[in-house]
Amino acid sequence: MKRAETDGVHAKILAAALRTWTTADNDPEPPVARIEIRYPPAWAFASTSNLTARQQSRLLTFLRDDLAENRPAYSTPERAAAVIKGLLAEAAADGRTRITTADLAEAAPRIGRSRSWIAAHITQLIDSGQLHETRRPDTFRIA
Repeated sequence: MKRAETDGVHAKILAAALRTWTTADNDPEPPVARIEIRYPPAWAFASTSNLTARQQSRLLTFLRDDLAENRPAYSTPERAAAVIKGLLAEAAADGRTRITTADLAEAAPRIGRSRSWIAAHITQLIDSGQLHETRRPDTFRIA
């Protein structure tokens, strides 16, 4: 398919799903909110859906729950380790051969774990040979 043929497909699917959800819900109350769906690159109009207070509340609750579940503060050790592995891969892809504890501490919100957990994980990475200590304190060579 050409780009012109695929423009807005995802937005139109979302609009149809939202329209079906609001219609099937059949809340007799008057609308209190309106969601307008548009699609890039020109942000062309796809659809508008009116929401009642109860529908708006349900939608916001769903979005809050989804966001809370995926917040870095809820990071598991496995997810945090994967984020650090990604940071090391990004650094290597950028041509960097070294990384500092400050680099990783700066990424702590993205990692979602405490600085002490990050320090312990750095020790594990050194023990496994993925990082090597250098003469400079808190600076490690990426293997």
